[in-house]
Amino acid sequence: MQTCGKEDLFFPLSRSVSLSKCAFLHGVGGSFPLVFFLCFFLFLRFPVTQGEHMPSMRIGSPVFFNNIPFEIEERQILREMRIPRKSALKELDEPGLAHQIQKAIDEGYRLIQGKGVYRTLALTGREDKRVLTRESSTLFVGEKMEKLLRYCDFASLLVATIGPDLENRVDQLASDEPAYSFFLERVGAWMADYMGILVDRSIEKEAKRFGYGRTFRFGVGYGDWPLSTQKEVMELTQAHKIGVSITESYIMIPRLSVSAVIGWERTLDVPEKKKGAVKQDNADEIEDEG
Repeated sequence: MQTCGKEDLFFPLSRSVSLSKCAFLHGVGGSFPLVFFLCFFLFLRFPVTQGEHMPSMRIGSPVFFNNIPFEIEERQILREMRIPRKSALKELDEPGLAHQIQKAIDEGYRLIQGKGVYRTLALTGREDKRVLTRESSTLFVGEKMEKLLRYCDFASLLVATIGPDLENRVDQLASDEPAYSFFLERVGAWMADYMGILVDRSIEKEAKRFGYGRTFRFGVGYGDWPLSTQKEVMELTQAHKIGVSITESYIMIPRLSVSAVIGWERTLDVPEKKKGAVKQDNADEIEDEG
């Protein structure tokens, strides 16, 4: 009689299907060619790693980023200020304007302290216009959210901020130097999003380690995802540890902060990606115009 081994094939968590040698042999009547074919098919269909070598997946525990290194790019600041067709301050026709923006960038380096956090949740089910997790049945709600996470097994919540110092400086300057205050605020607005992008990239890297693709970054309060879910996002990510809280109306403090969700997609199940198309959220990508 064939002795069944204890070795299992492991697939990323909620996709995991523990398939022992016994399951194959009993399920297909011990037919070696069919067993070989099924193993080969599963190998192609899913990323497979032996259990003892499988990297740990950080599910349920927040991952924090402190003192995030950064660079303030002139091109991105000009884009944020809606100054078209310019990629560097030296290209501006008004030297005074270029000086003010450069001053805001220099002060940004002194005032910005980038921090971020993300937490990945396993998705456990779907109901009427909501996606469930073990932690919550009220977080991922809405038709757009259900569509976003349609092919996902996991979703990562992220929060990122540049800290309070820059926006406090903006408020101090608002009355006496409104133009410069605006320039400085625009520097902060882009850099808050930039911190979100850096955390986003870490999530994408983590998802790829386990054979997943990613959805675009979907911000809290956009579409039909209620702003009120901000409270759960703050609690689940422990955002207070990076200095972010919310008001009674769910606005983040510091206000130059971002919060969002990114889904981990089973890429081969997404129809348009089967055809080689790649989804991109232009708002979340740093454009390369070079």
